[in-house]
Amino acid sequence: MKLFNSRKAKGSEDPQAESAAQPGLLIPREAQLSQSMGKTRSHMEDSAIALTFQLAAPENKHNLGLYMVADGMGGHLNGEVASKLAVQTVSGRINQSVVEPLRLGKDTFSDEEIEVCLTEAMDAAQKIILNTVSGGGTTLSLALILDQRLHIAHVGDSRVYLWDGQGSLRQLTRDHSLVRRLIDLGEIDARDAASHPQRNVLIRALGQTEGFKADILHEELSEPGLLLLCSDGLWGQVTESELVKLLTRSASLQEGAQALVRKADLAGGIDNVSVILVRISE
Repeated sequence: MKLFNSRKAKGSEDPQAESAAQPGLLIPREAQLSQSMGKTRSHMEDSAIALTFQLAAPENKHNLGLYMVADGMGGHLNGEVASKLAVQTVSGRINQSVVEPLRLGKDTFSDEEIEVCLTEAMDAAQKIILNTVSGGGTTLSLALILDQRLHIAHVGDSRVYLWDGQGSLRQLTRDHSLVRRLIDLGEIDARDAASHPQRNVLIRALGQTEGFKADILHEELSEPGLLLLCSDGLWGQVTESELVKLLTRSASLQEGAQALVRKADLAGGIDNVSVILVRISE
């Protein structure tokens, strides 16, 4: 798997980076973000952020990654403002509640502490969008990697996947959509979801006044793999088997991200597309 070949060319080692990395730990090594407006949209309503960084001090080393995809709703301006506010607000809150305490010497966070931080960040974004963007809303799918723990905050129908580098592409998030609810109730088959007339209707999103609640998930990173975050402009156009084929054929993370976006455009490009790929390895 070329995507997971982390061996550097002779003479290219960065001593400072190597000193911050902890041998044997699975950490985010590289991230690539790629977007397209699509072929039918006149503007971009998606917002995304991909940050991979390290904090290193004597006896206090941490590897962090923060990745977000937000798909705005509500038409021109409303959707793009909502998604932008969501990404800005949540990343700012995580910086205050997680990154800064680590920088100042906090040793670790429990899953419960991270859950409080993520919930408060999502609630803050919800409040700002409700007060600022009349009629606008957005999805938001977030992956926070702190050392070897993966934490996810999610609302809407953007997705987070984990690929094992072979055949298994596992969806970690659950769509907050009407068709997902109908599938769960047994009223429609999963095969009918793609053509359902209400396939784009969300039952939970930032900016919706009723029933707002973000899903918060935690998982240990136990095997090398690839994290994929994307808006429905990708997964709504490209099947999971096609995603795996494209990732398998890609020689680099950048090539993989660009190939996914290009495939969505070639499949019709009916929506904005946002893709983040994160390589997790020792």
